[in-house]
Amino acid sequence: DLRAKEGMSLIISRRRRNDINVVPLIDVMVVLVFFLLLAGRFEEARTLSIIPPAAEASGVSEHSASVVIGVDRQGKIFLEGQEVTRANLEKSLAAKAAQNPNTEVLIVADERSLTGAAVGVLDAVAKVGLRPRLLTRTTP
Repeated sequence: DLRAKEGMSLIISRRRRNDINVVPLIDVMVVLVFFLLLAGRFEEARTLSIIPPAAEASGVSEHSASVVIGVDRQGKIFLEGQEVTRANLEKSLAAKAAQNPNTEVLIVADERSLTGAAVGVLDAVAKVGLRPRLLTRTTP
């Protein structure tokens, strides 16, 4: 025996460390937060009974700061789920633009809505200098 020859004894610890590795937990939590943020944006469109038009080439983009504007089939305008007039929409968008000029505006128009209402929303967004994005659904 090598230990007996050298007069040393090696002590091997067989204890396991009782640490919890939190890195995988943090990874899972970050993924859940992103999922909930995206699901919340689409849920907001569903609560307004708005069916976005279909598009073959639509992509998903992530918005750091965004405002959701909905146009239902009757042409009513909703800002963050609350019905607004076009004049109030412009005032609210101007305030958002003053806070953050990089705010993106997500426009969700019902496929059966009046084109004039959607164009009015685009015009209001352009007047305050914000970037509009249209939400569509992909065709099957």
